[in-house]
Amino acid sequence: MPHLIEMMKSYADEAGIETLKQNQNEGHVRALFYEMIKGRGFVLIDDQFRGFLAAYVTSNFWNGSVKELHEVAWWVIPEYRDTSVGGRLWLRFNKLAQDMVDQKRVQIVCTSLMPNSPDIDYTRYKFKPMQATFFRE
Repeated sequence: MPHLIEMMKSYADEAGIETLKQNQNEGHVRALFYEMIKGRGFVLIDDQFRGFLAAYVTSNFWNGSVKELHEVAWWVIPEYRDTSVGGRLWLRFNKLAQDMVDQKRVQIVCTSLMPNSPDIDYTRYKFKPMQATFFRE
């Protein structure tokens, strides 16, 4: 958990949202990670702690019986970003997500791109664009 918390702090620092940089709540993050690990999603960590990907299961806003899996954080240590670390994490996410769909644990799977993300064509993996999210502080 300590490595995961440190990587999540780095993720928040790079997200470009000043509010997150200034208001990190380690206890809250730890509690959410434990929820994911206990079955409300999952957390994938590279075997050498070079990156992680966290995904969370939640109910759909319009229909509470529809469950969605959301990739909520995907981060790789900067010096490993031009390696296969991040790609392998995402491919594991995609496989686990499809397994959850096949097992009817979730009906919708969401993944995202941040401004500093590599240019990934998710449509290759049968994802469809849903929205672009913008923020202001």
